[in-house]
Amino acid sequence: MAFIHKIKEKGIPVFLAKTFVFLAILIVLDFSIGSILKYFYFRQESGLLYRTTYSLDSTRADFLVLGSSTANHHYDSKIFEKRLGVPVYNTGRDANTIFYNYAIFQSVLKRYVPKIVLLDFNVGEFKLDPNNYDRISSLLPYYKGHPEIHSIIELKSPYEEYKLLSKIYPFNSLLFTIAVGITDFNKSREQINDENGYIPLTHIWNEKIPTEAADTAAYSLDSNKINLLKSFIEECKNYDIQAYIVISPRFIKYSGKDLSVELVRKIADESNISFYDYSKDPVFWEHSEYFADRMHLNNTGAAIFSNKVIDTILQSREYLHIRNGNDSP
Repeated sequence: MAFIHKIKEKGIPVFLAKTFVFLAILIVLDFSIGSILKYFYFRQESGLLYRTTYSLDSTRADFLVLGSSTANHHYDSKIFEKRLGVPVYNTGRDANTIFYNYAIFQSVLKRYVPKIVLLDFNVGEFKLDPNNYDRISSLLPYYKGHPEIHSIIELKSPYEEYKLLSKIYPFNSLLFTIAVGITDFNKSREQINDENGYIPLTHIWNEKIPTEAADTAAYSLDSNKINLLKSFIEECKNYDIQAYIVISPRFIKYSGKDLSVELVRKIADESNISFYDYSKDPVFWEHSEYFADRMHLNNTGAAIFSNKVIDTILQSREYLHIRNGNDSP
């Protein structure tokens, strides 16, 4: 009451004074709560968020796997390490696209240059989908510390730069994940090896293989995604990184051609980058026990697929270039 009385004495409208106080409280709360969330976010030692932080800030592996859930669950880092003789890290993260992959790649290049990068490409990857822009939110906690990914994050909306003035905003969709990430339960989960990134699935799929239509005219293309894929290829060439683009298996028979697959095949061919499509590999179509669900291999399937990819890499011109250059894994 004393504060309001003084305001009246100075001739300042009460509603302005109350508005000022309200805004001041909001700013203090935003700073305080945001700082707490940031503290716990970056204190995590395992789990989904930790792996993103490790990918951006810590890994120095010679061989990197980029991609979404099909990368995260399909490429067994330990098998790659054992057979190729180099450190391998799988940066894949569920439900993300080339936006996330390119951001990881840019942050890695800021710190060091890997020898080999494998990009796991999905059927329909180039589809114009607003939800893919929403998922860029997984990168928001890194905006202030990583200027090299600002352009990616700002694709989310024209206002991201201003929204990120808030300390809470980068974490407001991650409250549950942060809470789980700091629990002892998260740290004690079996079969999680955060130092290598690969996350095995153990479920066995027992359904019959479905046929899913894929039509080259079925969806609009996203020029941002296409341009980022081209930039990724160009930077691999500039830094003399051996790049592979791979479509991993799924338990689906596509009845037509997918526009994204046809386009990435063309881009890879024009850029002289190795491209391998295992989405129609009968070895996997004939074995539902290799899958955890329609889209993902289980641990058994991932081991078979990883070895198959390694066999291909060992015979590829890129790998021969490394070996003949006396820089052999």
